[in-house]
Amino acid sequence: MDHPTQLESTAVTEGTAKNTSQETTLSVASIMSANENPLTSHVLDTAIGRPAVGVPVTLSKYENGQWLNIFKKLTNSDGRVGNMISSEEFSSSRYKLTFETLSYYESRGEKTFYPYIEVTFEIESPEEHYHVPILLSAYGFSTYRGS
Repeated sequence: MDHPTQLESTAVTEGTAKNTSQETTLSVASIMSANENPLTSHVLDTAIGRPAVGVPVTLSKYENGQWLNIFKKLTNSDGRVGNMISSEEFSSSRYKLTFETLSYYESRGEKTFYPYIEVTFEIESPEEHYHVPILLSAYGFSTYRGS
């Protein structure tokens, strides 16, 4: 499909963009192909009902039979972490997020059953945005693919 270099009279509705001059429907994802922040996470401490601040998070990518660490950062004051990988580097592959919960709980003077949490996931459409949140307590956790 040939895409015009400039969309005129463009209307964006419910995830699609429509060029009314040529009646060509394009997905918003194809227009915004450079996803600036393709992978994000959020850690919420459900025991206190607040964001988990200062949790070390490592992103690893599985390549050639081994895990390669490609990013490490602490969650911010809202329990969030982003800008882990550029859209150019984000490819179809297996990834792992490791949340070092032991250091978080030790900083609070508390104990935890889980010294770290590893969440392994498969990326099939790297042009999409992926959000991997953690709902955390000292003796349990939950995760899901968010938006």
